[in-house]
Amino acid sequence: MSNEKWYHNALMVNRDPCWYWFAIDDSSAEACKKSVENYFSLYEGAITDICLCIFEQSSLIPSKEFHWRGDKYFWKKENGVDVDYTETPIKYLHKCFTEYKIDAVQIFIDQMKKLGIRPWLSCRMNDAHFNMDDTSFVRSEMSYEEVEAGHILGKEYGYYWRCFDFKYPRYKNALLKYIEEQLGKYDVFGFELDFMRECHCFDHKNEPECHKIMTEYIREIRKVVDKAEERVGHDIKLSLRTCRSPRDAKAFGFDVKTLVEEGLIDLVIPAPRWSPTDSGIPIREWRELLGEEFPIVAGIEASLLKLTTNQPENSKAYAASFYAQGADGIYFHNHEYYYDHNRAAWKITRENCLEGHREFVVLFQDMPAFEEWRYKPLPLAVDGSAELPLELGKIKSGDKVRVVIDFEGEGAPTLDAGSTHGVVPTEAEHITVGTGDKAIDFTPNKAFEFDISGVSTDSPLTLVFNGKGTVNYVTVIIDAE
Repeated sequence: MSNEKWYHNALMVNRDPCWYWFAIDDSSAEACKKSVENYFSLYEGAITDICLCIFEQSSLIPSKEFHWRGDKYFWKKENGVDVDYTETPIKYLHKCFTEYKIDAVQIFIDQMKKLGIRPWLSCRMNDAHFNMDDTSFVRSEMSYEEVEAGHILGKEYGYYWRCFDFKYPRYKNALLKYIEEQLGKYDVFGFELDFMRECHCFDHKNEPECHKIMTEYIREIRKVVDKAEERVGHDIKLSLRTCRSPRDAKAFGFDVKTLVEEGLIDLVIPAPRWSPTDSGIPIREWRELLGEEFPIVAGIEASLLKLTTNQPENSKAYAASFYAQGADGIYFHNHEYYYDHNRAAWKITRENCLEGHREFVVLFQDMPAFEEWRYKPLPLAVDGSAELPLELGKIKSGDKVRVVIDFEGEGAPTLDAGSTHGVVPTEAEHITVGTGDKAIDFTPNKAFEFDISGVSTDSPLTLVFNGKGTVNYVTVIIDAE
C-alpha cells in the first residue's frame, strides 16, 4: 500500500443508512436524479472524506449476493406477519433503482470527486437496529433463518441478541461476497468496515479466542480489496471502525495490532457506539500500540447524553484532546444532517479547535466489553482529595479556563490544577439543557465554578478536588486568548 499522508487532518463524516429517505425525490425520474445530485453536493466545504453506508442488515442497493431491501416493496408477508411497505422509505429505493434505473451510489461517488471529497463505501457489519421488533423493513431473510438456526448471540446480550455470531460461516461469507460485488461495481477511495454497528460479533464473554476468527475473516476481506485495486488501478483504503480502546477491541474480537502488522487494514477509527460520545477515548494507547505513522482517526458521536446534542464547542474540545494525543484526524458519526451545529463541526481543524471557545464535558464509555472495564470517571468520591486526569488539549497561560462541577457534600471543595493550588470556587448557575420533559439538569445539587486561568499544559491536566463529598459532573470551559 502507498505511504502517502492522505490521512493527516482528515475530517470524515459517516452518511448513515437513511440517506435515501432524504436524498431521493421519487416524483419522477428527472426529479429523482436531480435530487440525489443536489443532496450530495451540499457536503461541499471543509470535509475531506464521506463514508456512505450501503448496508444495514440488508443491502440498500441492488445486489445479487445479499438481500436487497428494495425488494420488500412488493412483500405482503414477512416471517408469517402481514406487511405493507409501499408507503415506507423503501419506496424511494424501489423508485430510484428499479423503476427509474438511477444509480444513486454512482451519483454520490461522482459528486464527491467533483467536490474534491474522498468517497468511501461503508458497511454496517452486524447492525442491531430494530432488534427488539418482530419485523422490520431493514431486516434480511437470512436474519430469520439464522435466528431459527441459533447462529446469533442470544438473549444474554440484550439489545444485541439478534446479532450474527461470526463463528458460523453463512452470514459472514455472504457479506464477504457482497463486499466483493460492490467493489467490483464502484471505484471508491476506501471501504469502511463499521464494526461499531456492531462490535458484538461473538459470544465474547465465553470465547476469549474469538479474535482469531475475526483476523482470518479480515484476511479474506483484504484479498477482496486487493483484487479490486487491480481492477481500478489504485489503492483502496480499508478502514476499521472499532471500540474505544485496544483492550475492548481485542475482547470483542478485533486484534488490531495483528491486523496492522499484517497490512490488512489502512486506518483505525476508535469510536463510541452512540450515546454518549466518549470524552476519554485513549488515543495515546492506540498510538503506542500502532506506532507513530499508522493512521488513527478519532471518532466523535452526536450526543452528549441521550436527550442532548453535542454542540460545536464540545466537538472542538474533544478534537483538541484527540489531536493532542496523536490523532491524525476526526471522524463524525451521526453528524450527517445539514443542521447548523453539524455544519460548524464539519469545519473544525487541528488549528482552529484551539481557538476561541470550547467546552469539554467529562463523559464516559457507553459500551465496554466487560462492565468492570468501563471508563466512567464520574461520580468521583472525594474524601480528603481525589484526582481526575483529563486530556484537554493545549492550554496556554493566557487562556481563560473555568471548571464547573456538580457537588454533593459538606461545604465546597477546593481545586488544584497544575501549578495552581487551593482554588476556592464561587457558586455557579445550574446547567440545564432542554425544556419540559426533555430537560436534563446536569447540576441538580450545588453548582460550583473554579477559575483556573493561568494554568498551561500540552495535555493532560490533572484536576485534584479537595474536601469531602461527590463530584457528579465536570465541564472545563476554555476561552483561548
